[in-house]
Amino acid sequence: MPTIQGTLERTLQRILQEPVTVIGSGRTDAGVHALAQVAHVRTRSTMSCARLVRSVNQLLPEEIAVTAIADVQPGFHARFDVMSKRYRYRIFTGAVVPPFIRSYVYQVHVPLNVALMRREAVALRGRHDFRAFVRAARSVRSTVRTIRGVQLTRRSQELQFEIEGNGFLYTMVRSIVGTLIDIGRGRLPPGTIRRMLRNGDRRLAGTTASAHGLALVSVTYRRRDGWACHNAAARS
Repeated sequence: MPTIQGTLERTLQRILQEPVTVIGSGRTDAGVHALAQVAHVRTRSTMSCARLVRSVNQLLPEEIAVTAIADVQPGFHARFDVMSKRYRYRIFTGAVVPPFIRSYVYQVHVPLNVALMRREAVALRGRHDFRAFVRAARSVRSTVRTIRGVQLTRRSQELQFEIEGNGFLYTMVRSIVGTLIDIGRGRLPPGTIRRMLRNGDRRLAGTTASAHGLALVSVTYRRRDGWACHNAAARS
């Protein structure tokens, strides 16, 4: 199956005429969108960033676009220098999904108790062990993550859930959203999120929400040696 990383590497190699490896800020679940993924490559080329952006986008398929390229210090690493990531999940609550957003929202056909969902989401803030929200926790070195913020807002017929933290595990956000939806529709009792964080019991989780409603919204990097990078592709 084609991947975004592989497609970018082949395109860059064609333009730069040298082998390159694209290192992203992290991998998302299959089917998840990225509005602001960040990656770095190392190249000997002296081509300007502006020219490289134009050249890359001329050759990329329409599903992928490079929004910016910047020169960075040699020590920059798109993955290891990440300070925080922010994800957004879009839940559509109307009867009919408009066709131009169908690929980016998850439709829920039953009424949701949004106030209860907001109260449940508060428990996610802080440093916790999220192993109950991961399908294969044993394959991960650590399931402890720090969540800096969560927000559930209504925008017309959409509920948008945003979560920001220092890192996320495979299916973690989708499992959180699916559990909140099941709480909001009455399938799971109030307090489920706190019990999952306390007990680490995956069996308490709700349905894992569909991947296509989720998008990586932003990646923020720490300042070091006079540079900072936020929501931009980079090369070194």
